[in-house]
Amino acid sequence: MSRGVVVVALWWALTVAAAPTVAMAQVATAQDSDRDGLSDALEAELLRQFEPRWMVGKDDCSVRPARFAEGVAQPTVVEDDGTVYGQAFPVRSHGDEVELHFYQLWRRDCGQMGHPLDAEHVAVLLRRDDGADGQPKWRAVYWYAAAHEDTVCDASQMTRASTLKAEDKGATVWVSPGKHASFLSEELCSHGCGGDRCVDMERMKTAEVVNVGELSRPMDGAMWVSFAGWPLAEKMRRSDFGEARVERLERLPETDVAWANPSKRPAQAAIYGGNSALNGVAVGEHNTDTALVLANDKTSGALDSAQKSTGNALTKSYRNVVKALGGAAKSTGKAGGVETGEEGAPH
Repeated sequence: MSRGVVVVALWWALTVAAAPTVAMAQVATAQDSDRDGLSDALEAELLRQFEPRWMVGKDDCSVRPARFAEGVAQPTVVEDDGTVYGQAFPVRSHGDEVELHFYQLWRRDCGQMGHPLDAEHVAVLLRRDDGADGQPKWRAVYWYAAAHEDTVCDASQMTRASTLKAEDKGATVWVSPGKHASFLSEELCSHGCGGDRCVDMERMKTAEVVNVGELSRPMDGAMWVSFAGWPLAEKMRRSDFGEARVERLERLPETDVAWANPSKRPAQAAIYGGNSALNGVAVGEHNTDTALVLANDKTSGALDSAQKSTGNALTKSYRNVVKALGGAAKSTGKAGGVETGEEGAPH
C-alpha cells in the first residue's frame, strides 16, 4: 500500500471516529432540558449574571433559604444553606425577551399566621440587544419583588432596572425576617401591612442557584415544584410583567418604584393603622379585602419616600375606614329591625 493511500485511510478513520464526539458536543451545547426554547447553557449564564444580592435577617427564625431533596414529590428540606432556585423562560415568541424568577424557598414562615414551607421570589425582565459585533447581550429592563402576593397585604413592587442601577447585574433585595417578603429597598420594607421590618440585616452568601426548569419538565430533580402545599406552581406559570403593570410604570417618573397592585393600598392603610385588630380578619376574608378597597389605581401610583408623611396618611385613612365601617354597621342594624320607631315599626 502506498504512503498516499495510508494517509488518506488514516484521515478517513480519524474523521469518522471524531464525528460522534463533535455531534455530541453540539447537542450538549444546545441542550434544552425543559424544552422552553432556551438552552440550558444560556439559562445558567443568565441566572448567574442577574442573581440578586440578598439582604436577610441575621437571626431569621428559618435561618436561610433551604435546599430541598431531589427526586421527591413532597418538598423535603435537606439543609438551610442559602440555596436559591431559578427559572428562565422566553416571554416573546421571537425570543428577544426572557423572564427570570429567583425563588427563596424557606423551611417555614414564622411571622403572624405562620406556616410550614414558604415560597417567595424576585423577577427580572431581560431584553436582548444585538450589538455591532453581532454578539447578543442581555440587559435588565424591569425588576419585580414579591411581597405577600395574592393577599390583601400584597405590597409587591416593580421598577425600571435603571432606577436600581441593575441593568447588567442583580438588584439588591431586602427580605423581611420571618415573613420573607421581598423589597427593592430597605426603606420599603416598612411599607407593608405593619409586620415587615428589615432590621439587623446582612448579605446572604448563596450556596448556589439551581435551575428548576418548567412545571411540565422540572430540572435537577425538582419534582416538588407542583406540590399543592405551597404556591410555587402558580408563581412559576405566570409572568410578573403584564402589559397593564408595564404601561402604568411607564407613566411614572423614571426614579419611581410602583406598587404592583395599588388598588390594595387603601385596605393596607386600615390594616397598618389598626394593626393586630384588623390583620387577621383582612388577610383571611376575601370579602373584607373587596369592601375596604375604596379607591382606584390612582391611590398609590408611586411609593412615598417620607416615613412620617406615610404614617400620617395611613392613620387618617384608617380612621376614615373605621368611621365608614361603623356607619355601615349602624345601617345594617336598622335594616335588621334592631332600631324601631315609636309604634314598633322598623325605621
